[in-house]
Amino acid sequence: MKNSLLIILLAIFSATVHAEGLALTGKVGSLGLGLELTKSYSEVFTSRLGFNAFNFSANTTQGTVNYDAKLKLQSMSALADWYPMQGAFRATGGLFYNNNKLSLNAIPTTPGVYSINGTPYALNSLQSDVTFNTVAPYLGVGWGNPAAHGKGWGLTSDFGVLLQGSPKVGMTATGPGAAAAQPAIDAERMRLQDSLRNFKLYPVATMGISYQW
Repeated sequence: MKNSLLIILLAIFSATVHAEGLALTGKVGSLGLGLELTKSYSEVFTSRLGFNAFNFSANTTQGTVNYDAKLKLQSMSALADWYPMQGAFRATGGLFYNNNKLSLNAIPTTPGVYSINGTPYALNSLQSDVTFNTVAPYLGVGWGNPAAHGKGWGLTSDFGVLLQGSPKVGMTATGPGAAAAQPAIDAERMRLQDSLRNFKLYPVATMGISYQW
């Protein structure tokens, strides 16, 4: 048992001693704009820490209501890469701190009047927030080893899926008609949640430029 443990420790030490170095990668893709630090431990294993962010606004119709939508992409990643053929192809797994959010502000049909499922209500505002699991596992594949020995500049790509769970939708209204509108608001919230159910699996596709030193 002691000899086996010693062999494992020596293997870990050897992989660390022969680490190829560090690499910094700038990325763009479905997670937004990102920056990532890659550390190599051997020809077949690397680890990555990253941060991604982006804000986007648009008008959209969800359920029966028109909204001003604001998508806030913000995440941090801790990933491990395995290069089974000691080349550019890799398999990746890890975890994301997922702070991605969608904010929806309903657009009134006329000032002070909001239409929900075709019925007008006197409201000051109708707002909804969509969130997901804070901790989300990630599985994917990619191309390029940013921290390979003597790499210098390089290109990388990632394709995978973020398992962020079913969306959690909250919807609130203010104004004189808020109490009367509550049953319609509850129904609208369920319609919105159902329309977003496919986003429990968030597709990830990114491209990046790396530099190794």
